[in-house]
Amino acid sequence: MLTQTFLPLLRAALLLVAPLPALAQQPADNDDAALAYAQCMRDNGYAEFPDPTPGEGMRFLITPGSAARFEKASAACHDLAPEGMRGEGVTPEQLEGLLKLAQCVREHGLPNFPDPSPDGGFDAGKLGAGPDDPKLRAAMDACRELSGGARIMIGG
Repeated sequence: MLTQTFLPLLRAALLLVAPLPALAQQPADNDDAALAYAQCMRDNGYAEFPDPTPGEGMRFLITPGSAARFEKASAACHDLAPEGMRGEGVTPEQLEGLLKLAQCVREHGLPNFPDPSPDGGFDAGKLGAGPDDPKLRAAMDACRELSGGARIMIGG
C-alpha cells in the first residue's frame, strides 16, 4: 500500500505538503507531534527529512535514490504521520475544495496547474514550477483556504 501511495511521488521526485489555514494556528502540542514525526523519520534512516515549518507545513524531496529509505522510515513512523500522510484519502467535500483551490491557483498566474486526482494529489509534472517557485508559493498562499480541509500534496 505504501508503494502505491508514494509511487507517483517517486516518479516526479517531489512532494510538497502544505498546511491547512487552521494548522498554521495549531496548538503547540500539534507542533510537537509534527516534530516527533520528523524526528522519527530521521531516526529510521531518512536523515534528510526536515522539521515542519510553522505555518508552512512540511516540504521535502524524495529522489529515486532515497525512495527505499523513505518508504522504510514512513512505515516505521506511520502512527505518528500527520493527517493526510497516512493514506486515508480525501472526502468528497475535500476533493471539491481541492478543485476550487486548483482553479484559484490557475487564476493566480499558473494556468497549467492541474485539477487534483481522485485521491486528492496534484501532478507536479504538469506544473512547470518547483516547490520554491515564488509564483507557486504566492498562489498557494492566496488559495490555500479553499482546500476544503485537505492537505495539499503535489507529486508526479
